[in-house]
Amino acid sequence: MLPDIRNPFFPEILDGVTASLADTEYQVLLGPGRNGEKEEARVTEAMIDRGMDGIILVAPISSRAHMERVGTAVPTVVVGRHGSSPAFDTVADDDVEGAALVVGHLAGLGHRRIAHIEHHETDPTRLTEMPNARRADGYRQAMRQHGLEEWIDVVSTSYTQDSGYRGTKELLARPVRPTAVFAGADIVAGADIVAVGVLEAVTEAGLSVPGDLSVAGYDNTTFAAFGPISLTSVDQAGREMGQNAVRLLLERIADRPVRRSR
Repeated sequence: MLPDIRNPFFPEILDGVTASLADTEYQVLLGPGRNGEKEEARVTEAMIDRGMDGIILVAPISSRAHMERVGTAVPTVVVGRHGSSPAFDTVADDDVEGAALVVGHLAGLGHRRIAHIEHHETDPTRLTEMPNARRADGYRQAMRQHGLEEWIDVVSTSYTQDSGYRGTKELLARPVRPTAVFAGADIVAGADIVAVGVLEAVTEAGLSVPGDLSVAGYDNTTFAAFGPISLTSVDQAGREMGQNAVRLLLERIADRPVRRSR
């Protein structure tokens, strides 16, 4: 289950999945979750009804109760969501460390006023499990560790390119604007997508990157390396995430009794 087939990070995960299944009897079938709980439930229930051997849920926003129902019905692995359960395995990035790497990199360049654009999580029941919340925590922790607590500045938006644009407009309107922006977002949107919105707002304001403002994303999607963009970004190793998801799923299909997280 993919929440959005247009997200440029998800093909990296899918490549790892398909490559790992190449020499097995299993085939990959995709279902779009469309970034909604009802849509995800409809897709996963259809997969269960049609007798899928296993399900990989990529960046689900469903409740833990729903994911556990799915995991109880069919072997399941969740990608891009923190937390653990006896009903399913998880594969997730170390988002706290990833955010710390960004802050450390920007601080090493001499930046002090480092702002963060996050996706605002509206459901408190899943707050601690979402990558965006972990990255925001990692940003704040790292800012404190570098002695930059007074410059902590977080703008909460949704996870789209337009949100990156609007969030940056808000930051640039500050009496003292930041000199660097970390677009964190989450795995659903791909922070690189949000970072493109940041670049758009910076260009519109007549500023340059990195001359006037440094920008960092998260995911290291393919377009981040394009010359006109040339975006600094944290590599989540999407292909490896897909490979780990398949490994755990095949073990669970083979009735592996012990839950693990990777």
